[in-house]
Parts: sequence; structure tokens; C-alpha cells
Amino acid sequence: MAAQVADAPGLDARVAVVSLVIINISLLTVGTELLEVVGAVIVVVALLATRRPVPAAVVVVLEVVLLLAVHVVLPALGAGALSLIVFALTFTYRFLLVGLLSWVLLSGITTGSLLAAMGWARVPRVVAVPAVVAVRFLPVVIDDARTIRDNLVLRGVVPTGAALAVHPVTAVRRAVLPLVASSVRTGDELSASALLRGLGCTRTPTSVVSLRLRWVDVLLLVVAVAVGVLAVQQSLAG
Repeated sequence: MAAQVADAPGLDARVAVVSLVIINISLLTVGTELLEVVGAVIVVVALLATRRPVPAAVVVVLEVVLLLAVHVVLPALGAGALSLIVFALTFTYRFLLVGLLSWVLLSGITTGSLLAAMGWARVPRVVAVPAVVAVRFLPVVIDDARTIRDNLVLRGVVPTGAALAVHPVTAVRRAVLPLVASSVRTGDELSASALLRGLGCTRTPTSVVSLRLRWVDVLLLVVAVAVGVLAVQQSLAG
């Protein structure tokens, strides 16, 4: 009996990765204010579309603060050490935009859609299989870290999870070492699961996920191309 092929949920993995690369390169290589504002708008819309209003509000506040600092505070106080601080904050803010956009676009990619996308792109299996395992491995490690942190707080070892940063010995003994042991077990379990699923087979596997472009994918691709064109135009104009 043939396996039923299901449509990939969320964004098309091909469009998400390509759009992410284009937008991130544009934001980090072309340092114009216009491109930064455009990137902030894209990130805010993406966060609101995925029902993440708090990070979206943080991005808006940071963008307004940076614009006020550049156009109001610096002209009033003059150049100096403050200008270097604003420049460093602006560069850090762009990395924040890149990280938030990566979080939004990549969080909706499942292992099945990622494997189907890499199969479509003819990515060698020596690269595709570790990438799929990493996608499954990182969320498990993050969940284990949160569980260990909550357990330490519940037992009264530390008052909050952030307190581990000021208690390095306790952090290593009570958090890092258990997390390493848990990660080793998780890696063994994922390796066994990969072998059971046939990832080590020499034959070409058949994907059970159907990659299909939707209107959201087309819209995202158009936005990414527009950002890339704007980055090239800004770079040539500068």
C-alpha cells in the first residue's frame, strides 16, 4: 500500500531558507537606515503574523529609540563617545532583527519538509542527514535545559534561572554536567531513530511530504527579492 503524501505545514522550506538568506545578507552587509527600517517592518509583521506581540513591540520600541538617538540626541550633543555607543547598538540591533526573523521562519520548518527540500535541491545525504538530526536535537536540548533550570529553582538551589550566571560552580555542577549527560542520551536515541527510519539506507528515500508553493510563500519570496534589490541599489548609491 502506497504511503499517503501530505502537504508540508507552514511555509515552504525552500522559500523560507532562500528568503532568510537574502534578507539577512541584505541587513548585515548594507548599513543604511532605510534598509534597517524596512527590515524592522518585515520582522514586526512576521512576529505579529505568528502571534508574537511582545517581541514585535520590543522591536518597535528599539527602532524608535535608535532613530531618536541618531536624529535628535546625537545632533544635540555632538559626536564623540556617544556616537560610538549608538553605532554599536545599531549593529547589535541588526543582529537582533536577523535572529528574530530566523526564529520566525525556521521554527515552522519540520524535519519532513526540510528533508524534502534538501532532496529537491539534490543536497548530498552526508549533509542532509546531519542537518535533519540537528533540527531534532536542538529543541530537545533546549527543553532539557529548561527542565533542569526549573528543577533547580523548585529545589531552592538558586532563586531564579538567571542566578546561575553569577554562580558558575553551581551552574557547572548542577546544570551543565546533567545537560551534557542528557544530550549524550538524546544523541544516542536520535541516532537509533534515524537508523530505524532508514536514513542510513543506500537507496534514495521517498518523501512523505509534498512541497507546494502557497500565496504566503510567493509573497515572502517577492518581499525577499525586493529587499535584495533595495540592498543592491543602496549599496551602489552609497
